[in-house]
Amino acid sequence: MTGKHISYCRNNFEALCATKTNISDIALVTEGGGQRGIFTAGVLDAFLEHEFNPFSLLIGTSAGSLNLASYICEQKKHAYRVITEITTKKKFFSYTKLFSNRGGMDLDWLLEQTQTTLKLDWETGRRNMQNKTVLASASGIDHHQAGFFDLNSDSWDQRLKASCAIPVLNRQPIYTDDHYWVDGGLNAPIPAKEAYNRGFKNIVVIRTNPIGLNANHEWLHKVKAGLSKTKAATLIDMLLLHEKSYSESEHFISHPPDDVNIYEIFPHKSLKSKLIGSDLTSLNHDYEHGKHMGMYFVKTMMSYCQCSDCKIA
Repeated sequence: MTGKHISYCRNNFEALCATKTNISDIALVTEGGGQRGIFTAGVLDAFLEHEFNPFSLLIGTSAGSLNLASYICEQKKHAYRVITEITTKKKFFSYTKLFSNRGGMDLDWLLEQTQTTLKLDWETGRRNMQNKTVLASASGIDHHQAGFFDLNSDSWDQRLKASCAIPVLNRQPIYTDDHYWVDGGLNAPIPAKEAYNRGFKNIVVIRTNPIGLNANHEWLHKVKAGLSKTKAATLIDMLLLHEKSYSESEHFISHPPDDVNIYEIFPHKSLKSKLIGSDLTSLNHDYEHGKHMGMYFVKTMMSYCQCSDCKIA
């Protein structure tokens, strides 16, 4: 017998039939996905609109960790603006620079924007993190293990950068906490099991891919053929291992242990947005989709969640 898994997606009414239960000690897990994180931004903005944050533990991977930073700082539409105003600029990503020593993605510039133009309100964030733990996952280059960095730290920007350093797109791994790191999606693409290992039995998961749509990187085999004698080839091998980690994560979520409840919010079909290079129309569509699902989750959660922190305007 497995635990309970409840799906939240468009045209799925499973949550409406869920049995009422007392829920406490809830964890939130957010998947990455580059610009597809605009869906998660919509979900979390719906949460913010209704002052909904009953989570004691929050774990994000890659773009999911950036979304959590905006959420814990209580800045509605901040993550939306980072994606639509920063990640769409050539300064952030350029295909012409993809095979340069630095790669095509400028994470330093992105994190600089979160401290200047689109400044994160860390005063509010740190106040909220007094009774909540917010972690960003990353993958170790030298020890091939997942790392989970507490964002309640003076080096929060380096930790976010490590979580988002997609191999190939960001050529250089990030050095922090005595190791070299790349994107958390390699070892912990959807870190629900990490939440379970930390003692949480009620886990909310926000996905940017439909269930069963494993990210496939067959195109990287062709890229690797031209890079086999470079350091990038090693990083591509790591990215290919992401598929195995992803399948394992999906299996845990769909077949949770007997004492675990998984509440999974996800798009019912592939989002219009892409990892990178999405147009504004697609991003806005997926953001509104996420807001719709976030609203559905909050309203439905009220029907069976009796947690004292849950409230709705």
